[in-house]
Amino acid sequence: MIYDKEGMLELVKQDGMNLRHANWDLQEDKEIVFEAIKNNISSFPFASEKLQKDEELLSYVQDEIKKLENPDSYYFHMRDPKSGYRYDIPMLMTSDPMYFYKYVDYMKLKERSSYTFEKILRWD
Repeated sequence: MIYDKEGMLELVKQDGMNLRHANWDLQEDKEIVFEAIKNNISSFPFASEKLQKDEELLSYVQDEIKKLENPDSYYFHMRDPKSGYRYDIPMLMTSDPMYFYKYVDYMKLKERSSYTFEKILRWD
């Protein structure tokens, strides 16, 4: 866990996903979160709940997502900045601006525990 603001700012400028290693206070720092999402839009879920509801940040995230989407497609196209791999995520609920992040969370859950993931799908 990182507690130093200046050090964290440098880390998120290199890779926005470093935001996940920041302590809670730094995840609530708008400057750090903005730099992280500028570098990697996928780091947005690691921001504090308060900043995930911030109008300015949410607007920026939504605009960036729109740039990445192909309007003729039902897929959200994303490229991992480290590996360069491209991921095509099905956009089943395109009206939900947080759909991408929910999808990623569900996939992480599936990786950790397929049994729990299946229970959620069945509403058990």
